[in-house]
Amino acid sequence: MKRSVGWAVTDSGRVIVSRVAARNLRKRLEVVWSELRAACRPRHEPERIHQVRVACRRTLAAFEAFRELVPPKQGKWFEKRLRKIRRAAGETRDLDVLIGRLAEERLDAQAERAKRRLLVMLGQRRDESRQPLREVLQRLEAVDWSGRIERVVERVAEAEIDKSFADFARHGLRPTLRRFFSRADRRQADAEEIHRLRIEGKKLRYAMEIFAVAFPPAVRTACLKALEEMQQSLGQFTDHAAAADRFRRWARESGAGPDHKTLVGLRKREEALADRARKAFSKWWTRSRRLSLRESFSQTLERHAACPNTTARQ
Repeated sequence: MKRSVGWAVTDSGRVIVSRVAARNLRKRLEVVWSELRAACRPRHEPERIHQVRVACRRTLAAFEAFRELVPPKQGKWFEKRLRKIRRAAGETRDLDVLIGRLAEERLDAQAERAKRRLLVMLGQRRDESRQPLREVLQRLEAVDWSGRIERVVERVAEAEIDKSFADFARHGLRPTLRRFFSRADRRQADAEEIHRLRIEGKKLRYAMEIFAVAFPPAVRTACLKALEEMQQSLGQFTDHAAAADRFRRWARESGAGPDHKTLVGLRKREEALADRARKAFSKWWTRSRRLSLRESFSQTLERHAACPNTTARQ
């Protein structure tokens, strides 16, 4: 997993917040556009599908972080389209992950033949699943996505908020922190709870990218490392659980025929791997680890809040 801090657009807390917000939104919106166009090229590249979804999540986090600076109408327009892009790429991404993992499976001779047939079917479904993303790209080209970026960035840069980015960051991170720890302190009883925790963890990590100046480098690195480890562990669980669900549904289809036994076997294997990943996460995500992470965030924000306000500079 790549380090998150590369998305920060400034290391200074003295810059006026409207300038930082404009730079953040421009960078993220342009990355979305670049990755979307790359994902729609004739040659399929799984990493591009993954990156366009990640870019959408990061950009949605930026709109959330700077909501009070973004004109409501423009903000809603972009947020709606970003979610459409992310959803349009979702099925393709899920199939890419499943194809990659299934290709690495080592089975007996009969099951290998069934696996090859299944991979062909998955490849066809994956190719078909890319069409909605191409349609989204065409619609956004028609409504001048690039021009809309310029207009919203210009409005954000002109926002009259006399506050430094450091002051803004200290307060801006708190709502995301509250939501994350509210979810983290719950018992992760089922797949849905685990999925929600993973989403809140992503939102917190992306908010930290934006509000990096609120943290001393050592604290920021430690917190991001813990969040990224959590994401990796939860990602293994959700990937296995999603694969098990797909194999279960395909095994029930009337067309499964001679592949039914293989699909059932793959489903059981994925369920076992999901259970193993869930147990590994529960063992790692201890109460002491949660408290330590909470304390790192709290002490940092409280310590900086006690400091005199930083004078903003243009």
